[in-house]
Amino acid sequence: MDTHALPILVRIGKAGLTASIIEEIKKHVKKRKVIKVKFLPAHAAGKDKKAFARELAAKTDTRLVSQVGFVVVLQRQDLNTSRASSDQKEDL
Repeated sequence: MDTHALPILVRIGKAGLTASIIEEIKKHVKKRKVIKVKFLPAHAAGKDKKAFARELAAKTDTRLVSQVGFVVVLQRQDLNTSRASSDQKEDL
């Protein structure tokens, strides 16, 4: 999957990860399946960018595809994939 060509659809500013941003990301992921999100360096000051990317994926019910600098690529989690991984965990 070539994620370099994807346009940045959501920008996270100083306010951070608000409820409206989470809803906007969910709306875009539902429509497009894969989206690119950029967060301002001011928001990430003093924070771990990778931890923020994981938090973003968790709060938006998406899968983190990649994270380079302040840009994150998220992918929709399909219900079939979630069920299959749950079944595998039960077998362990």
